[in-house]
Amino acid sequence: MRRIAILPIGLAAALAAFSQTAPAPKPAPAGGAAPAAGAAAPAEPGAAEAPKGPHPKSAEENQALLDMFKAQDPDTQIKAAQDILDKFPDTDYKAQVLLVQAQGYHEKKDDPKAIVAGEKSLEADPKSYEALLLLAEIYSRTTRSTDLDMDDRLAKSDKYAHDALTVLATAEKPKPDITDEQWAGVKQGETERAYMSLGLSAILKKKYDEAKTDLDKAMSLYPDPLDMLYIERAYTAAKRYDDALAWIAKVEANPAPEAAQFKDIAGKDKTRVEALKKQPQ
Repeated sequence: MRRIAILPIGLAAALAAFSQTAPAPKPAPAGGAAPAAGAAAPAEPGAAEAPKGPHPKSAEENQALLDMFKAQDPDTQIKAAQDILDKFPDTDYKAQVLLVQAQGYHEKKDDPKAIVAGEKSLEADPKSYEALLLLAEIYSRTTRSTDLDMDDRLAKSDKYAHDALTVLATAEKPKPDITDEQWAGVKQGETERAYMSLGLSAILKKKYDEAKTDLDKAMSLYPDPLDMLYIERAYTAAKRYDDALAWIAKVEANPAPEAAQFKDIAGKDKTRVEALKKQPQ
């Protein structure tokens, strides 16, 4: 499996630990006056320290975040994310919540809303390679050569992809118990996503040498059969039928177990591309 959901796993683990680390409310001292309004209650000996870094500010927020990450379908994820943004506008996890919302909209193929949420997530955390990659993928995979704003959309895709590569180059493990090998695998898979976006953008711009370089780099990192089909269809749309057939052959020859489910699709695409190739150009 190419990608591991390191960020959600790490965040969920931190949230689960919140109830164990958050100090319990202290009762007013017996026989004495309660602290004046706005005054801090005296610290009890041995009391747990307030959590450092980003953390839920209440048990209610903690539970809302956990429920969002446990959501199994995009509609539930989107609603849970919006509830958090409405109820806890000062949450330390605004960037992650907006990213979950963006991913939910993307899964529903509502990419205009996915872009809005993704760009808000990026405003909250400009170093989020996940938000950068999601936006690069949306722009590179939904832009068409007939779009009047094609150049602007592809410029955004390329910038997001390049920014993601820059962030990934120095990104540190989000959890200390993630092994170096696991983290290297995550970064390799995410780097593949960036080069995929750059390659698909280059096809639309008819920069085919650049496309070949970027797409070969992507597949050297992770030869994803589904991404190979995306490449094939991008070349087909560009009427580069020989290139499309070459990528179909790569899907058919892919030995990975997960490639089996895509080989029937590749076969049907091959029939279609061969028919297109025979038509007068």
